[in-house]
Amino acid sequence: MGTLVIALIIFVVVIFVLRAVGAWMLRIDEVIKNQKIIIEELKNINQKPSNTISTM
Repeated sequence: MGTLVIALIIFVVVIFVLRAVGAWMLRIDEVIKNQKIIIEELKNINQKPSNTISTM
């Protein structure tokens, strides 16, 4: 009976750890996706000709 309880506790802990790691990985993927979007927007802004006059 004691080993069954210990096995059940270990199983529950493993499930919680896997869920935490999964949530962490999904957030990292979201950040990477947002960074790619920002990089593309910056590239588009830098390719447009500038109408400002620079004074030296």
